[in-house]
Amino acid sequence: MRYLPNILSCFRIVLSPLLLLLVDSALPFVIIYLVCGISDLADGYVARRFKLQTALGARLDSLADFIFFSITFFLLLFYKGLEITLPILLCCVAITTVRMLNLLLTRNKFKQWGVMHTFGNKASGLILFLSMPLCVLVGQIPYSMTILLGTVTIFSSLEETLLLLTSTTYDANQKSIFFSTGNHAIESKL
Repeated sequence: MRYLPNILSCFRIVLSPLLLLLVDSALPFVIIYLVCGISDLADGYVARRFKLQTALGARLDSLADFIFFSITFFLLLFYKGLEITLPILLCCVAITTVRMLNLLLTRNKFKQWGVMHTFGNKASGLILFLSMPLCVLVGQIPYSMTILLGTVTIFSSLEETLLLLTSTTYDANQKSIFFSTGNHAIESKL
């Protein structure tokens, strides 16, 4: 039981690349996709519920999230049915650039890799998570969902940048710039 959250995160790391192979097989894709999503919910729940949270577990979860959502984002971007317009392409480049800069900033400033579990990142993850099976099952990506996903993701990425720049210590569980855990300077300015 002690290692269950880490096992669930590793499970997601291993299964996520299979999605690239299964994208044209709707039922197997959706099953593996849902298993990855459930493991994402379960690893954090089990860790918190049974007080099994560790620094390694937080890093594994961040890595698993990054791999899973990067693959999902890639598949959404290049999945049949999405017309890649210049605004969509620019939004994707901006999001990818900010996310990569956030990873590098976390590594350089705090000497570790990680992605924060902010409300914004969770919201963009949820929208992305719900988008992919819909696209596979329906065969196209609704334009309104693309706009919503892009907007929420760019704002959550920029919020994470702001948190990283103003934090004195790294807290992967910082929820928002509006909710302080006491380790960053921004709350004194709000």
